[in-house]
Amino acid sequence: MSVWRLQSTPAFEGLGARLRELRRARGLSLDDLAAISGVPPSTISKIENRQMNPSLVHAINMAEALNENLGFLIDDRVGRDVAFTVVRSNTRAKLDLPEMSLSLEDLHGDFAPGILEARLGTITAGATSGEEPMRHAGEELCHVLDGAIRYIVDGQRFDLGVGDTIQFKCSDPHLWENIAPGTTRVLWVFSEGLSF
Repeated sequence: MSVWRLQSTPAFEGLGARLRELRRARGLSLDDLAAISGVPPSTISKIENRQMNPSLVHAINMAEALNENLGFLIDDRVGRDVAFTVVRSNTRAKLDLPEMSLSLEDLHGDFAPGILEARLGTITAGATSGEEPMRHAGEELCHVLDGAIRYIVDGQRFDLGVGDTIQFKCSDPHLWENIAPGTTRVLWVFSEGLSF
């Protein structure tokens, strides 16, 4: 089984320190965060000490356990309490996951994790979310802007083309793959402030 691991880039330089700061701010020990997230304490320690970057599944699980979105991986300003936000197309925070052939652009700005989180996803041909289905809190909505994507949700297969939308509970095991011959672009909206 392959494990998708977030590559080390300048955007991840402060990841370990941000993770440690968030964990301590919530009064959690390594063992506490491990118990809540399902990520081994030794792995959390290595991430905090810049000895490794998390896999995508571990990042999702730690974000959920810390009540954060995945923006905590790249931006320590994410989650400020603001009344509104405007996100200009040329200033969107971007998370590149080259090992997954996936790029995510934040549309939710500086809002703290809560009711909604939205991202634009650009997915290279043949890319997948991984071999193992994901599960996490909330709901997910995926709207296809260009290309085509296949979702398998709780064992059911859904092939979506331009203009198609799927919404489901993220507690159901799910995975996706780009089934277009080229790049697929999607709009992802998540409840519970959680995403990949």
